[in-house]
Amino acid sequence: MTDERSSPQQFSVETLTLERVKFLIEQIKSVVPRLDELANLSDEIRNQIQRQIAEYALSIRTTKLKPEELEAFFRKPYLIQPVHGREQAWHLIVPKFLDVQMGWLESETESYRIFLINRYVEWLGGLPDEVKRQLGFKPPPDLYLDGEILTGSPRALEEAWTRYRPLLKDRDNKQIIINKRRSFELLAALIKDGVLPFTPKPVDPADLVNRSLDFELRQYQKDAWQAFLRYSNIGVFYPASTGKTVLGLYVMTHVKPPHLIVVPTRLLQEQWEERIQSHTDLKNEEYVVATYHTAIKKLGGKPWSTLIIDETHHLPADQFSKLSFIQRKYTVGLSATPQREDKREEYIFALTGYPVGLGWEHFKQLGLIKSPVCHVWIVKNFEAKLARLKTLIDPDVKTLIFSDSIEVGKTIAKRFDLPHVYGATKDGRLETIEQSPVTVVSRVADEGVSLPTVGKVIEVNWLYGSRRQELQRFTRLLHGFDIKSEGEHHILMTLDDYMHDRKRLFSVMDKGFKVEIHREGVSERAVEQRLSEAWQRPPRRHQPAVKETTPAPAPTGPVTGIIELPGVQRIMARLSKPEQRFYSLLLQNDGSWFKREQLPLLLGYTSDDSMRSSINFSKLATAGYIEQSRIEGGLAYRTNVRARVD
Repeated sequence: MTDERSSPQQFSVETLTLERVKFLIEQIKSVVPRLDELANLSDEIRNQIQRQIAEYALSIRTTKLKPEELEAFFRKPYLIQPVHGREQAWHLIVPKFLDVQMGWLESETESYRIFLINRYVEWLGGLPDEVKRQLGFKPPPDLYLDGEILTGSPRALEEAWTRYRPLLKDRDNKQIIINKRRSFELLAALIKDGVLPFTPKPVDPADLVNRSLDFELRQYQKDAWQAFLRYSNIGVFYPASTGKTVLGLYVMTHVKPPHLIVVPTRLLQEQWEERIQSHTDLKNEEYVVATYHTAIKKLGGKPWSTLIIDETHHLPADQFSKLSFIQRKYTVGLSATPQREDKREEYIFALTGYPVGLGWEHFKQLGLIKSPVCHVWIVKNFEAKLARLKTLIDPDVKTLIFSDSIEVGKTIAKRFDLPHVYGATKDGRLETIEQSPVTVVSRVADEGVSLPTVGKVIEVNWLYGSRRQELQRFTRLLHGFDIKSEGEHHILMTLDDYMHDRKRLFSVMDKGFKVEIHREGVSERAVEQRLSEAWQRPPRRHQPAVKETTPAPAPTGPVTGIIELPGVQRIMARLSKPEQRFYSLLLQNDGSWFKREQLPLLLGYTSDDSMRSSINFSKLATAGYIEQSRIEGGLAYRTNVRARVD
């Protein structure tokens, strides 16, 4: 029997532990084609699968297998169910031995994977015809929104008048006049219902120029350019490392200035400025690269020719949606991850324009995407994370070490004598990362950072179960064009981390990348017992169980401009800096409860004790600044300014 303390033993928590079963499952994998090809299985392949399944049944000593029922499985080896409470959304449930990646992997059990699929999946890469048939996909209503006018076929207009009546003003036989103040709501509602209401609005030929650019466009980039010329406003949702920034530069060098590029971080600001200066002949006065906050506060009143919004998946956040009001003639939104944990994807499309995208498989077939392996290390504790980290650091390999917690990042940087780039790093962020073989970074490096020499990414600390963040960090490796290897991705997790946050891995898996799991100092039995308990536990309710003594309206998002309210500013002035950071977090998610156990990581503390030494929760609750309750046995906090404002 292998000693638990010997060299790391690789294992798979997704399959049964019996070696015989593992072998059989691998055999089945090798003969089952993609889901959309199952209808064309030959008799030989069907018989082979049937023999394998029968052999598996014998290996576990069951006599309940009914071979005659296998025919139904071959006809439909998956289940599609509507998502409760969400229109135009379905769960696709498939056995784990089927090699299928479709939509967004939302959860999994011991035997099945559950994907979320909707109209957006079809727009950004397509769905097999068989799945669309099962979903009952029909052509969307023939509706187009042009300014304050909604046009379309007579039948579509009649249905729209009934469905969207509160958002409409008047109508005649040929068109509907919309309520101008609610035009954005109407646009989002149409998109949510599967309608692409964007009316072709060609770019003015007088605005086209031909400036210098060092890059040649690939065919799919040319297709995106043609979509831009036709619609003037587009969202480009290609995978990481496939040239979205190049497309942005092409637009800037082929459309008259001035151009405004808005980005979520100063690190991305530095990178865009470097790319523009190195690869185009644009002059400084012809463009501005600014962070979201700066653009909203200082640049919204000036008219621009083109607005390029990088990492456009942030736009649905209320504080950033103001970017949509910046005056411009043309819009280009860029994102590799158009998903949101708050399920507001329709606003990503509504705030950018006509969506342009292709599935990741398309780019893999073109050889444009690498296939790095994601290694997950399950270890005993934080010190074990640092011990494993020490073995992974190699000064000869360009490496990014991610830590959301600033305190944890500082600890790592000090212990291993490494530079640390985070929000408070004032200048030279990109230069520091480019020149240092190994750099500790916070979430400022999550998005858009393109380093052609990066060969290894290590995660020590993260934002809970955020699938989008995981995919963004993983895809930093796809930018490593200057290295010959596929690159390495490592995530260092305690067993508790893995149990709480393993859904992060789904975003990597649903793009078809391999995930390997290792354990150190944690027994396989302990892992499988925790997983078994989790799989058998009934699903949690969507709404947290709050005390009856503290009723409140259901949250729907923060109040616009909430932090600027005079009353809020007076409260902020009375708080210490740590308390201000905590209060700001609650305000930005006004109405939503945060469990006490979530807060240390979100606020940059390594423990509850260190957080409580800086923040007096009881004082804030007694003063009425925050609300306090118990949810699922633990303390939770929120602000509820909405109830007072409304």
